[in-house]
Amino acid sequence: MTVPVADELAIRSLLARYGDAASRRDPVAWMATWAPECTWDLGGGRVTHGHDETLALWRSSIAKYPWVVQVPASGFLELREGIVHGTWYVLELNHVVDGSGVMHLGHYRDTYVHGEDGGWRFATRRFHLIYRGAMDAGVVRPLTED
Repeated sequence: MTVPVADELAIRSLLARYGDAASRRDPVAWMATWAPECTWDLGGGRVTHGHDETLALWRSSIAKYPWVVQVPASGFLELREGIVHGTWYVLELNHVVDGSGVMHLGHYRDTYVHGEDGGWRFATRRFHLIYRGAMDAGVVRPLTED
C-alpha cells in the first residue's frame, strides 16, 4: 500500500537529519531521530534496544572515525498492516585514525513510528553492509557551524 506523500516527505527528512547528525557527530540530534523503544541492528551481533544502548553503540562506532559523512541514497516506503516500512541504501565515507579513507555501502530496512510531537522516528533499523573498502584519503574540509 502507498504511503501518503506528506508522510513520505517527512520520513525522507528523518533520513536526512539522521545522516546530517552522524556527519556532524551530534548525539542529541542523532538520538532525536529514534523512538524511545527503538531497536538498532548494526550487524555482526550488535543489536541495541532503547535510547541508552543505542547511543552507547553509536558513540563507540563513531569514535573509530575522526571524520564521517553519511549520505542516504535511494530507497522506498511501503505501508503493510498499518506499519510503514522503509528500504534504503546508504553511503558512508570515513577517515580512520591513521588518516586513511574507508568507504561503506550499506542497506537499511526500517520501521517508523510517530513521536510525541507527531513527527516520524525510527522504531527499528536493520543494517546490512554490502561493501567496505579503501578510499583515497583526499582533502577533508570539515563543516563549520555557520
